[in-house]
Amino acid sequence: MFNRLQHKKGSASLYLMLLFAAAVAMIGLRQCSARTIPARGDHYATGDTINVAIEISPMGVTTTADSLGGYYYDMLREMAARHNRPVYFHPFTRLSDALDGLKEGRYQLVVSDIPATAELKEEFIFVHPGDIDRQILVQRKDSTGAVPYLNQFNLGGQEVVVPKNSPFISRLRNLARETGDTIIITEDPLYSTEQLIIMTSLGEVPNVVASARVAAPLLARYPNLDGSLEISFNQFQGWALSPSDSILRDTINSWLEAEQLHQER
Repeated sequence: MFNRLQHKKGSASLYLMLLFAAAVAMIGLRQCSARTIPARGDHYATGDTINVAIEISPMGVTTTADSLGGYYYDMLREMAARHNRPVYFHPFTRLSDALDGLKEGRYQLVVSDIPATAELKEEFIFVHPGDIDRQILVQRKDSTGAVPYLNQFNLGGQEVVVPKNSPFISRLRNLARETGDTIIITEDPLYSTEQLIIMTSLGEVPNVVASARVAAPLLARYPNLDGSLEISFNQFQGWALSPSDSILRDTINSWLEAEQLHQER
């Protein structure tokens, strides 16, 4: 896929800009926490500081002008400050990288819209910030505004692209079994879901599976895209922790409960 992308002159600069923006966000985020953290050679905090991998996305963390924001970023930073617990943010674009870091002990918490599937529950424990989402197929409309795939049975023999090691892969495999046909699943090792959606609009990749909430702002921005075909039922989205961190899970759950009460006042 990388070789194919190199020959697309019109989109190469866009991808470079996206990657540069992600790099800038990473540099900025590593300087930010609920409390000032001294720089370390390995860029990971120790002591009672929580190393948090957070997704670069509108729900996770974004950059606006010279400031950082994002729903989960603001929520977690404010909760940690209120409870006097330092946090250290490590931004990411690929969920698989963050989950690998969680397994290896580099992070204690991964903040993203992670589907709490049975497979992931075997490896991680979750806190649920009260969010429910579903998976959809993002596809291009033709010149008349019609879409090629109207239902899940139309996906037989078709290619669907997801980031490498995406948690959506298991759902696609189950869907192939349910429909009795083959779905060609391509795992892209370079790009995030948001970038793949943009590439779908540009004609670089055929179809992408994404969470409805992640896709929503991009569907509004690119009118040649459609996200009406649902791939899964509604399911809980959560933040992932190592199974050995049940105390931290209980702590964050208590923060979320206190935050809900704080907002209701």
